[in-house]
Amino acid sequence: MKPKRSRRRMHPQTVLVIRQVLVGAMVFTFFGLLISSIWFGTRVDALTIDTITITGGETIEHAELETKLRQQLQGNYLGIVPKVFAFTYPEKLLYEEARRIDRIKDISITRSGGKELVVSFSEYTPHALWCRSDNEADCLFLDETGFAFGVAPSLQGGSLLRVVAIGRGPEVRTQAFPRETYTAVHDLIEQLATVNWFVSRVDIDSADDAFMQIVGGGEFKVSLKTPAAETLSNLQTILASADFNDIKPGNFQYIDLRFGSKVFVNEDIRAGDVASSTEERIGGESQVAEAESVGEPDEAVTATMIIEEPVESEIVEPEPVSEGERVRERNTTSGE
Repeated sequence: MKPKRSRRRMHPQTVLVIRQVLVGAMVFTFFGLLISSIWFGTRVDALTIDTITITGGETIEHAELETKLRQQLQGNYLGIVPKVFAFTYPEKLLYEEARRIDRIKDISITRSGGKELVVSFSEYTPHALWCRSDNEADCLFLDETGFAFGVAPSLQGGSLLRVVAIGRGPEVRTQAFPRETYTAVHDLIEQLATVNWFVSRVDIDSADDAFMQIVGGGEFKVSLKTPAAETLSNLQTILASADFNDIKPGNFQYIDLRFGSKVFVNEDIRAGDVASSTEERIGGESQVAEAESVGEPDEAVTATMIIEEPVESEIVEPEPVSEGERVRERNTTSGE
């Protein structure tokens, strides 16, 4: 009887290597299959975005927007998953790209099914121009809330109001002024238009004082903290007075209504004229106009008018003047 041959056992280290090779092959095969599945699965036609439908807007070309969005859909993630795959398309990048177009507002991007993106948007509408104080050609467009949404071309004429923030330059995608301030400006401009005073430019400081350039000439200084209707009423009171009823755009330097009932009027006068000091009653209110004679014939006269409760009207004697000066006396008695 032949003796049995003993089995030759493999070295443990060899067994370990073989196991590692087999495990590696299985892992490689698994990931290979996984990557292949992802590669082909993310390119299924039914889940590939190939249509972009755009609605909304008035002046922005839909083709321009579509081109920009398609550029963001080019390429792959990690070289495997295409960006046009319906479930992983770069939504955030699409929003950012769309908002690069200045006038786009309130954009919405949604997926319809697996092949279509639906894009809708509205546009900002130019309402005014936010300009630099030293360069009216360097401006941004403002919408109806005072939001700066885009760079304006060099515009001529007065089709859009120009506003200046004193001490601050225009900055795109920011609020030029608080909404309350911006609304107050336009409320007053609308009120002034009712008396045929039109505004071409407004400079606004941090204290909400506004310096309005009137079409035809003259500056109107007001506080935006005063209601527009009250400011207009005070202006109409001044224009109704006997001393200032000839004031109109083009023949005054400024009217300042920033100090409550005390009003300052700087008007051009003819050579040789000297302002007098009078007290008179206009529209049931007592007003005092004070002014001093000018040193040079062509200089302006600054008058102060105080609107207060009615008082007895009287004639105020003019101050004595030096020889050679002409005094324009105004009789303020009732009915004259």
